[in-house]
Amino acid sequence: MLIEINTAQPPAIDWGATGAKEIAQNVYHLLNMMKYEVAYDRTLGVRPDFQDAPLQEAISLYTAQVYAVISEREPRATVQEVTFTGIVEEGNLSFKVVIEI
Repeated sequence: MLIEINTAQPPAIDWGATGAKEIAQNVYHLLNMMKYEVAYDRTLGVRPDFQDAPLQEAISLYTAQVYAVISEREPRATVQEVTFTGIVEEGNLSFKVVIEI
């Protein structure tokens, strides 16, 4: 099953999610969380080193982080595609990530 995740559109949190919905929710949160910001699990999320990089380098760094963090932290999902979709109003990069469950 393929699921498309837009990093700029937060889903409503479903505390009782199971199956594919749980995995997709986990992936969304992993992709929008920076390492060192979770008190009891400092290695959770993507490295923040892409934030101050030039745009093309930032896109490449974030894309590499997507593959790494999902394979490490949510092995039930496999990344199929990562596409840069633009910069949202707050200045954050927006991506479309397609995963297979």
